[in-house]
Amino acid sequence: MKFLSKTADSNILKQGLTYLSGNAENNAILRNLLLKEQKNFCAYTEKYIDHLDSVEVEHFNSSIKYNDDYYNYYAVLRRANLYKKDEQYKGETFFDNLFFQTDFESRIQFLSGDLVYEETNPDDTEARNFIDFIGLNYYDVYEDRKNHINRLKDIFSNPEDLVGYFRKHKEELKFITAIEVEFELDLSEFYR
Repeated sequence: MKFLSKTADSNILKQGLTYLSGNAENNAILRNLLLKEQKNFCAYTEKYIDHLDSVEVEHFNSSIKYNDDYYNYYAVLRRANLYKKDEQYKGETFFDNLFFQTDFESRIQFLSGDLVYEETNPDDTEARNFIDFIGLNYYDVYEDRKNHINRLKDIFSNPEDLVGYFRKHKEELKFITAIEVEFELDLSEFYR
């Protein structure tokens, strides 16, 4: 999950922006800056955001909403935000240590062929709970990811052709980690 990390030089931090209840203009600016940082990808699903998608500023830890800051904000698709299991995982350690902002790839992996995320260490309950918490393998997300990958496999026999295609059709970059793993591609030009 490439869009969960945070940077100390964020324009959001530089401008001192916070989410303000009832201030749609401020919150739209915040949402747009988050989307820019996230290269127009949903932080939770890695779906490329289309102009018609409903995108929200997500408060990762909802228990500190309105008393939070940049490190708790993500731009996510509204529907993906509905999958998040706030109450079930209240008080989890990942809320405090925020491992996913700096250490995601060493603790959570995407499995080629299975098209799911899992903890790299089977004893890592915190990583497993995080996967469940934000719905990385939620049925609808999984099905959408699987269908997109299978469609790309049906269309493109040469993975290198995909890179040129994506340059013309960024909206097809949905589930970019899955694409990179399944097609053994480096698509970092689209998210760095």
